[in-house]
Amino acid sequence: MDFLNRVGSLVTSSALLWCVVVYADQHEDHVIPEDRYDLRRLMQPSAAELASEERGHIHIYDSLEINEVNAALDQNFERIQNMMFIRINHLPATGSGPAEVEDDGCE
Repeated sequence: MDFLNRVGSLVTSSALLWCVVVYADQHEDHVIPEDRYDLRRLMQPSAAELASEERGHIHIYDSLEINEVNAALDQNFERIQNMMFIRINHLPATGSGPAEVEDDGCE
């Protein structure tokens, strides 16, 4: 029985450590270049920008890549009602060729 308790404790500790590693990997603070204003506003909004959203303002994000949009929706779900995305770029799987731009009906 003592062996089973030690194995159970080891499995629990391993699972907890794995969860911490995955969380840390997904929640690193990344430096966003200054010329990427929309991406910075989306991922690291200032206090003034958050206050603007609290008052109901919506920001339209134009021409972001799909992986940036997905990351924003995952990490900032509580702000989703203040986001609108147009002309989302879908890069080709091979990395060659032009990005496919999502037709959102906005003109």
